[in-house]
Amino acid sequence: MFSLIIIICSSICLTQEQQRRNVLMITIDDLRPQLNYAYDMNQTQTPNLDAFAKGATIFHRAYCQMAVCSPSRNSFMTGRRPDTTKVWNFIDHFREPGVGNSWISLPQWFKQNGYLTYSSGKQFHPSKPPNNDFPTSWTEDNYNQYYWGNGNPIGDAEECCNKSAVAPVPFAAEYQSCATCVDLNDTAAMNNHDQKNVPQTEQEVEYDHRLATRTIESLNRVKQMKKNFFIGVGFRRPHLAWRIPRKFWTMYENKTIDVAKHETIGANITVLAYETNSLNRFTTSNGTDYHESPHGPAYPQDLQRGLRRGYYSAVSFMDFEVGRILDTLEELDLHDNTAVLFHSDHGWKLGEHGDWSKCTNWELDTRVPLLIRAPWIPQSLGARTMAFAELIDMFPTLVELAGLPPVPASEKLEGVSLVPVLQNPQGNHSKTAAFSQYPRCPEYNMYTDGRDWECLMIAKQNITRMGFSVRTEIARYTEWRIWKPTCEADWSDDGLVAQELYNHVGDEGRSPATFDDFEFENLAYMPSSQPLLKELAALLEGMYKHDLPGC
Repeated sequence: MFSLIIIICSSICLTQEQQRRNVLMITIDDLRPQLNYAYDMNQTQTPNLDAFAKGATIFHRAYCQMAVCSPSRNSFMTGRRPDTTKVWNFIDHFREPGVGNSWISLPQWFKQNGYLTYSSGKQFHPSKPPNNDFPTSWTEDNYNQYYWGNGNPIGDAEECCNKSAVAPVPFAAEYQSCATCVDLNDTAAMNNHDQKNVPQTEQEVEYDHRLATRTIESLNRVKQMKKNFFIGVGFRRPHLAWRIPRKFWTMYENKTIDVAKHETIGANITVLAYETNSLNRFTTSNGTDYHESPHGPAYPQDLQRGLRRGYYSAVSFMDFEVGRILDTLEELDLHDNTAVLFHSDHGWKLGEHGDWSKCTNWELDTRVPLLIRAPWIPQSLGARTMAFAELIDMFPTLVELAGLPPVPASEKLEGVSLVPVLQNPQGNHSKTAAFSQYPRCPEYNMYTDGRDWECLMIAKQNITRMGFSVRTEIARYTEWRIWKPTCEADWSDDGLVAQELYNHVGDEGRSPATFDDFEFENLAYMPSSQPLLKELAALLEGMYKHDLPGC
């Protein structure tokens, strides 16, 4: 009788295990929707993601909750908005006492449900939380001990200048730029044999190539162990600096590369909307200085094309490495039972608004690529959707796709599952807007103290402005408000500092037009815009005026 019970229990447990799905979550740093097939960006060569997108659901209205690395990642890895995580810059993290030290993170929920959870690269922001939340979120075994699941995984993220084994590209030499360089030796840069006893910063192998190799090793390991898995991989490119194997730079040889249609911000747009990046300052050999400026002058067009080529080359390099992983998933016969989610942490500007970075509430920075493949949902395969999605939605989405029990209501996740969208991509869905925010510290000079202007290393109690933004089907509306030392906005009339309202009628979320044709004319101060402005202002206040504890 006892043996029969064991047999029955084993059979039930096996059935439950077979019903569960695996997850591969691919996170990209600083990638705007610059993919060829998925978003009709035909100047970029992304053959592997083109093939993947044809069997996935492509989201044309997916948005991050704050357009800079650490706040965005603390947000989507917990399913909570920045006002809840209390992470608005590079100082804090959600595991701090009194915030979310007892919260369940996205990979942690899978780990608690018996999954192997492996991570390679930048999933959480480095050290935010400490050790990339290892071992709380990630499986602790001999395999996962080496560097990839803890510590600082950046490796080659420094500027290109004064590095061995790399050479500046011609335009970079002309303008004394540390933003773009190519590897002298492609064979060394893309060597599969990682030296695991040598610090990554001392290896010539490109960081993203190591990540792909490590992820392939993880897939082989979980295949052998015959256990359900959650594998996360966080690629670095196209984050600056654009250090890339030469083969991807030469892919764009003799290619026509356009520049931004609008090279400055509109005359009636507040400078609070703008940001600067210290890597994007250039001085020619004859002493001419170029730097980002909201009202111009724009960079010379040869410099702009060179920078865009560096970004496109980095995107193609990333596409190659993602392709290695996707090919392995298929070769191991794991693809039919694995949900694959591809996304970035935020967008990026390539000269639009005269800007070459992230850290704003504009569409170019808040909108992200999002592709989800779930082979067991046939209507989702090869689909496109205009449904709104936020990165905080990924947590409940992956939980439902995997067949896990819902996260307890006591966790108070702020995202919603996108599975109904996958089941009916063209249907009407409950989410009709996306929200984001970004702080400013205008007491600092944007040109000489760019990181402080962006509040990146300013204590959260000392932030003085917060921009709150909502994107609906037809418009984007942003309010800049006084931010109090208690870490809350002043929602009185006196607390309103500036407004932005942009028309998005006709924006289909694809082709270069989506980058060039919108958000260059601020309609907030036109009398005819006031009814829509009041409607969107109410949405913002409803989302962000809350009773959450302060700092």
